[in-house]
Amino acid sequence: MRPIKFRAWKKSTKKMIYWEQLLSNHLVENVLSGILYESVMQYTGLHDKNGKEIYEGDIIKVKDVLWVVEPLNLLERDGENYGLCVSPNGSGENYFLDKSILQGKIIGNIYENGELLK
Repeated sequence: MRPIKFRAWKKSTKKMIYWEQLLSNHLVENVLSGILYESVMQYTGLHDKNGKEIYEGDIIKVKDVLWVVEPLNLLERDGENYGLCVSPNGSGENYFLDKSILQGKIIGNIYENGELLK
């Protein structure tokens, strides 16, 4: 079973806040209700090839294609996370990408690095 964690983006300060910071600041209730942050993203339970946690909104490069992790919709097989709902280059077209996504590298996210998709 994967841990349930979130991160949040605050547009006004252009800052990403991760779960540990949210917990230490006792902001979880406000964050999840959308009072303090514009966008809340959930951890997928998967990691890229460098061991970095994959969250919704991450931009992952697999070979020559940039994939954006869409709102969490995991494909499970035999009780394990097997793949993610993604869109190529943030096109909005949804695909399930199997564990080959794990051979990719997170190169940013749609909030801090949206220019990568242009």
